[in-house]
Amino acid sequence: MVKLQPAVILVEDSPYEAALSYLALTRETSSVVQVPNLRAAARFASGGGRGLAILGRGAIKRASNRQLRALGIPAVGIGTHLSEADDRRARAAGLCAVYRRPGDWKAYLELLGRVLAEWRLTRTDLALRPARTS
Repeated sequence: MVKLQPAVILVEDSPYEAALSYLALTRETSSVVQVPNLRAAARFASGGGRGLAILGRGAIKRASNRQLRALGIPAVGIGTHLSEADDRRARAAGLCAVYRRPGDWKAYLELLGRVLAEWRLTRTDLALRPARTS
């Protein structure tokens, strides 16, 4: 049996933020997995070079160049209460982009839609299939 890599790996250690982000992401794509840290994310990514990792605030602050290289896939950060120093350090560690998470739900969905659309343009594996609707 072949283990399929998810299109989006959400790296978030806060249960509240993880639930919110997971719910928002599943509106955009049906292939999402949530993990608490970059080590677990690397196991899912398995160096395949497919997909996108989205890091929450805690992962953004703790990300290192070595961990992000081990992922083998692009990574962006979306977090709350990030300082300019957090932003600079995360980009230096290897994050492709860092975004501030809006407090408004609709604005957050729009941000996720833009981020995923940007990556879909260059990575066909993010355009797998539309998310389920209920």
